[in-house]
Amino acid sequence: MVRSLLAILLAMVCCVAQAEARSIRWTYVKSEMELSGYPSGEEEPDYVLRLTCRAGAKVEIGIGAHDDIGRGRSGTFSVTLKSGDRTATLSGKSALSKNSEMTGASELRARMSLAEADLLLAVLASGLPIAVTGPKKDTWSVNGLAGKVRAFSEGCAKR
Repeated sequence: MVRSLLAILLAMVCCVAQAEARSIRWTYVKSEMELSGYPSGEEEPDYVLRLTCRAGAKVEIGIGAHDDIGRGRSGTFSVTLKSGDRTATLSGKSALSKNSEMTGASELRARMSLAEADLLLAVLASGLPIAVTGPKKDTWSVNGLAGKVRAFSEGCAKR
């Protein structure tokens, strides 16, 4: 009986967390080796997260362009992503987003090897909503993200 109540409580917490999460449309473009997430239902938004695989299995990460988190920041700053029991903290510098010509937005930009990105990829593939903390707080939905993370990781490993 106690196990049943715990299972019901856990299911309710997961549903509430998913309901409060910002709806994100996740895409993976194999030809560009890019995984990105954009808020659903917005006309020409900037991304909340972008991972691009570069030569030598290096991962370029852009985070927070949608919320312009890099604007006016100098030096290094951090954003933490948490999903379930998995956590990854990204540190980087402010840079114009890939879409800055249209949006004028700035992001946190970081670069690391695919092996160093392992914690981040584990957070993204967890299947649970992703809580974001740092200059802005947010929660992202993850519908279909795990499969796209797997495809990105496999493709990037071959570069």
